[in-house]
Amino acid sequence: MTADIDPETEEIEPEERPHYIDTGPEARGEDEHVRFDVQDVDAEFSFGGAIAGWTGRAPSSIEGETNPTMELEAGNRYRVVWENVDGAPHDFVIQNGDGDRIVGTEVFAQQGETYTLTFEATEEMAQYICTVHPNSMVGDVAVSGGSGGGGGTQSTERRQPEGPGAADEPMPRMAVTTELLRDDADRRDSWLVYDKGLGQRGYTPADQLDADTVSSLERQYTIPTDSAGIETNPVIVPSDPPVMYYTTSNLAVVAADARTGEKYWQFKYALPGDNAGQTGRNRGVAVWQDKVFFATTDTYLVALNRYTGEKEWETLMLTDEQLEEMDQPRRMSISQAPVAYDGQVHVGMSGDFGGWCVASAVDAESGAVDWRVNLAPKDEWVGDSWRFASNAPWMSPAIDPETSNVFYAVGNPCPMMNGIVRPGPNKHSNSIVAIDLDSGELEWASQQLPHELWDYDSHDTPTVFDLEVDGETRRAVSTDQKAGWTYVYDAETGRLLERTAAWSRQDHEWADDFLALPPRGEENAGTCWPGTIGATEWPPCAYDPDTGLRYVAAVDAAQRVSYDPDWEYDTEGDISLAEGGSRLASEDTSHTAFVQAVDPATGDLAWRTELPDVDPSWSHWRIWPGGTTATGGGVVFVPSSGGHVYALDAGTGERIWSADTDADRITPAPVVWDDPSEGTQYVAVAADDEITVWSSGGFEE
Repeated sequence: MTADIDPETEEIEPEERPHYIDTGPEARGEDEHVRFDVQDVDAEFSFGGAIAGWTGRAPSSIEGETNPTMELEAGNRYRVVWENVDGAPHDFVIQNGDGDRIVGTEVFAQQGETYTLTFEATEEMAQYICTVHPNSMVGDVAVSGGSGGGGGTQSTERRQPEGPGAADEPMPRMAVTTELLRDDADRRDSWLVYDKGLGQRGYTPADQLDADTVSSLERQYTIPTDSAGIETNPVIVPSDPPVMYYTTSNLAVVAADARTGEKYWQFKYALPGDNAGQTGRNRGVAVWQDKVFFATTDTYLVALNRYTGEKEWETLMLTDEQLEEMDQPRRMSISQAPVAYDGQVHVGMSGDFGGWCVASAVDAESGAVDWRVNLAPKDEWVGDSWRFASNAPWMSPAIDPETSNVFYAVGNPCPMMNGIVRPGPNKHSNSIVAIDLDSGELEWASQQLPHELWDYDSHDTPTVFDLEVDGETRRAVSTDQKAGWTYVYDAETGRLLERTAAWSRQDHEWADDFLALPPRGEENAGTCWPGTIGATEWPPCAYDPDTGLRYVAAVDAAQRVSYDPDWEYDTEGDISLAEGGSRLASEDTSHTAFVQAVDPATGDLAWRTELPDVDPSWSHWRIWPGGTTATGGGVVFVPSSGGHVYALDAGTGERIWSADTDADRITPAPVVWDDPSEGTQYVAVAADDEITVWSSGGFEE
């Protein structure tokens, strides 16, 4: 799969570089956690302190500061919860930028003990950006002891985060059980798994919006973020009011009221400095019981309390062998949304930087790893080529309780274009694999393009659905392949049921046939359709059980490629993409983006609708659209690379509604749910640096 960071070899004019391209999360010395839903104060901050520095959690309003900072508003009440991490005596104070103490207390706590300081901000505090220090970091400061404040009466105003503001009521509690997760695909009022339902169908039975009523959609609210290019699919827990969980590219997790966008809490993950900037992407969360789970750039799986945002546990997903064999384990990262089911959390990882990947199941309560599967088995690769295999399960898996399998789509082998150094079929690359949920045993695997040479990986989130085959209903699983085909398998046996007709232009112009050996050397680079970004990219695509069609968000876009015969694997030094060749901008700029309806039962193509806000001169890095979402009302929603969201008729492909956003482009899929208490249907999408939400008018039952 193409790396999440735009490679240096790609020739794109500066004005073409979209705002969504983010350099990745910044380094932070500590996690940041703030609650907006506390009722007796306007905001609550929590962190841990030690002489050696800050090791706990703190919200920071100025990135790069050594110590946590808070912007205080006069008249608002604040609560600061501080943990003594190292057991040394500290004075816990709030001071201004000159080091003058404003408010504080003497704390001689034992290690692990906490102290709470509650105060009302004064006009003096509001003039400064206040910092929080242990005494050992601020020098000789007179301390009067006790907690204090600036006087005055308690403000009735809540601290308002940017956007819709803070939630007025405590977060509603609703257990996300195994049964609820199994029912998610059939519920109108929830979106509990990355692409809706354990089978990841991208389909909701919500049917209030149809071809006649979709025009009633109006923008309800927008939640701004401090992170460009967010790729999250929000998760919706169907409480009253519903709760939305979303992530940003700089590794923040936010809980908000899904009706209003008002925030309950926000957590920012502390990223080590040597991982800052790598793979600045995060595609969402998983929920189970009272926890919310997300994965990180530095390959951790993290569990937070779903109601407070406090960290419960974190687990490093790299194996001991990965840590030992790779000079720089940060060659691996995780950008996908994990999937939770029946007390386990399932997660893969991302590659392409020279290394190999695993898929894992983790105990949801403790964070202990239950099992791992190496997707580049060393005894089935030639020589040491497994060491830089990649074989990344980039995207979220699908889970099928009926066959008791978890399905991963596995990406390309590395180096991408040079197959000389990796002879053989390159086991499990460009494959779909079925793994037993309980044991972690590999049930079956099917390779779509052995020894692949064009970065045409099979990375899309798999989709599980029922399909009629020879008069019988069979359980099927499908993936969309970047070369421009959709593959459909028997979910129980792995037998190939169908490879659809090609739904994108397939042409390697330097040869007579498609899938030709890339030209040798950059000076001989040849034009390929599709380019390495693929005929489709990672955004998930929907299957509609009502129409029996799959809706693929796709492109016709080219690139020039070649292979480097002198490429060698380097285990040391700075990491770089394991390309094994060059990927250059195409001289042909007659590019298009479209939605293609595909029949997975017959392999036939139905309708095709082009997205009208796309500039044909955009490079193949810029042009690919977001994912598709189908509804019970016969509507398919798709966001575009031009910043619009379109509604299409599921049967004909006719464009029946559109809305502009404030984004340069949009890459995730829309999320759709009903709010039965309000009689309203909502559509939400992560649009560049904000979450945009539309709602219908109320409908009578």
